[in-house]
Amino acid sequence: MKVDVPAAEEATYVRALCALRDAGVPHLVGGALALHHYTGIWRNTKDLDLFLRPADRDAALAALAAAGFRVEVLAPHWLAKGYAGEMFVDLISGFGNWLRPVDESWLEASEPMRLFGLEVPVLSATDMVWVKSYVAGRERFDGADIAHLIRHAHDRIDWPRLLARFGEHWELLLVYLHYYRFVYPQARELVPRWVVEQLMARLAADLRAPAAPDHPFRGPLLDRFAYLPDIEHRGEPDPREAVAQARGLSRQEVVAQRVIDKRLVEEARDKGQP
Repeated sequence: MKVDVPAAEEATYVRALCALRDAGVPHLVGGALALHHYTGIWRNTKDLDLFLRPADRDAALAALAAAGFRVEVLAPHWLAKGYAGEMFVDLISGFGNWLRPVDESWLEASEPMRLFGLEVPVLSATDMVWVKSYVAGRERFDGADIAHLIRHAHDRIDWPRLLARFGEHWELLLVYLHYYRFVYPQARELVPRWVVEQLMARLAADLRAPAAPDHPFRGPLLDRFAYLPDIEHRGEPDPREAVAQARGLSRQEVVAQRVIDKRLVEEARDKGQP
């Protein structure tokens, strides 16, 4: 299916994709273009999401800069950008919540996509569900995208791999499967029965003998703003600090981000925004 974007926007995306291809930088197309690939649903966000390994970020930035983009690293643990007027390219090297970096397994699971006359690798439907499940904030919630992916690309989801991806966060996957069943009650069978049965069995076992959680509080893994009061006023530990440390990154990165987020919340409140 052809993506309907203005000619200038298409030219910008092609320039970015060719720059990375010619520089030999491995990458995966994600975001709205990947969602369109799997579901046929299109919303023009005026940006191009490219997933790549952290070790490849600087080479990607250099390639974009040589192609005329203004480049910037916004968050060292996961996000850099290349700007071209009102359009931009997001270079995503991991989860915004510090949970996981992009690694070789993401590249291996990709599939080819024809985009703007180019053959490009696209983020797997499996990993799209996984990544989007942690985008559950008040200002952005990707639950509808997950429901659409299951409805229209269920046969391209590697269900055993998806279960493994969630690991100790299996309850979160169960939440989205219930969400999907509510949205599409007449297409519930598209989720393999064994997946739901396995998760429900795990829930039943956990109700009988609760397992020790990986973190005592997980809210900020889903929403960087809504759970600030839990941390600031109720003494809950920010799980992102432990996650960052486990990856060999500084806890101070998380603390610094929390300071920024608190300021953004206060500025929004001063403007009368929710």
